[in-house]
Amino acid sequence: MNGLILFEDDHLLVVNKPSGINTHKPDRFAPDGIHEWLTKQEARWRNLSILQRLDKDTSGVMVFGRTARANQALAKQFDEHTIEKLYLLLSAARPTRNKFWAKSPNSVTEFEFGEAHGDYFLVQARPMTGKTHQIRRHAAESGFPILGDREYEGAPAPRLMLHARKLALTHPATGERVTFEASVPRAFDEVDALVAATEFRESLFEDGQTTAFRLVSGEADGFPNAVVDAYAGHLLVQWQTKEASEKGDELIRRLQQECKPRAIYAQLVTKQERTPAQLVSGTAMAERTTIRENGVSFLINFGEGLATGIFLDQRENRRRLLRMPLAGKTVLNTFAYTCAFSVAAARAGAVTTSVDLSKNYLEWGRENFRANGLDPAGHEFVFGDTFDWLRRFARRERRWDVVILDPPTFSTTKKGRVFQATRDYEELAALTMPVVAAGGWLLCSTNQRTLEPEQFESSIRAAAKRCGRVMESLEFETAPFDFRLAPKERPYLKTFWARLA
Repeated sequence: MNGLILFEDDHLLVVNKPSGINTHKPDRFAPDGIHEWLTKQEARWRNLSILQRLDKDTSGVMVFGRTARANQALAKQFDEHTIEKLYLLLSAARPTRNKFWAKSPNSVTEFEFGEAHGDYFLVQARPMTGKTHQIRRHAAESGFPILGDREYEGAPAPRLMLHARKLALTHPATGERVTFEASVPRAFDEVDALVAATEFRESLFEDGQTTAFRLVSGEADGFPNAVVDAYAGHLLVQWQTKEASEKGDELIRRLQQECKPRAIYAQLVTKQERTPAQLVSGTAMAERTTIRENGVSFLINFGEGLATGIFLDQRENRRRLLRMPLAGKTVLNTFAYTCAFSVAAARAGAVTTSVDLSKNYLEWGRENFRANGLDPAGHEFVFGDTFDWLRRFARRERRWDVVILDPPTFSTTKKGRVFQATRDYEELAALTMPVVAAGGWLLCSTNQRTLEPEQFESSIRAAAKRCGRVMESLEFETAPFDFRLAPKERPYLKTFWARLA
């Protein structure tokens, strides 16, 4: 996160927004924008005000207000166009003039040709007004559409090559003129999909608190049918079709060249088949390896089962547990797997109960506790079927302040019943709500792609009605930024935090 922060004082927060992140989320079920994400990172940023907007695919300098004084002063400066903005863009076409103004109704942009930049041309843009898509539209109308701009017929590129380089304004408290700059993205010098993908993740995880993340997110990063996850210098490639697997040598070579990993593993993951991970480059893991996520340690391994020991897409939900006031509280983690949610809750001071149908995974969970200096003896690990144990807990009138409900999309109970999220989540939620304490939280999560968020929400509300529970709030979360989405793709991970009266 530190790599995104350019400046902070009592009045301003200035960030370097990566390409591919909205200024704010466009609808309730979309991934967070940079604004929502920042407000969740630090308590002091909860009341950030949006004073300007950058397109989702534009990177660079953004300023947020932290005080009413700053908001008023900067809003006036933006309205009066006294804030100086300088953008850089790349185009496959050379402007026919070195310096000129492009105009359209109510908008003016000054362009200045910079230099030839490899196979492309670097141009400076200074918007005199602040209309949506102004620079992009004016560049296209002037004959040099921006590289990677699908909407305005720019030549193909791994990202939109438009970057907010500088922002100069009058400080609302000191009255001094201040200038903020965001360094030129490396992707401008190396117009390459893997470079753009790695640079995006580097900006998010520069502080080293998280060493496991999605490095390549399929089509969204320019690699259809291939997903790459990084685990503290070890890479796991998941081929989503056999054809991609058979033609994957070039991606493996590029990963070796760009990332210099300790090892690369690969597996086939399709609707019909999921193979064990196989070493394709480097030195094999001899044992479980430690990764870090939001400063918490977890043990992973590519050779124990078909998964690695942690589901990286749940990072933001675990981060929320870390920041909750859980000292002296109780947390029930159902379908616990290797107990990653439990570890996060325990780090926040909670006493946890983890339920899973695998003794091996529960023991792995105990090791995760030990890896963080937590004594597993102070927590409960319950072997067995979650459905059965929820009924027992309800009969015994046991209650928890937070309950985690993240079942597999498809699973078979001990009695042979097949659970399907699209069909059975309402029943499972209704089975769980009786063990949530009054005023407690229920985390409901699914990665079932065919279950739309509206339908998922309806099933949770129906479960509450069946149980006679009142929901004080219902908040949506989805996968973190590194799980990028292709155009028109909706998030597969859907999570609701329900506060039950």
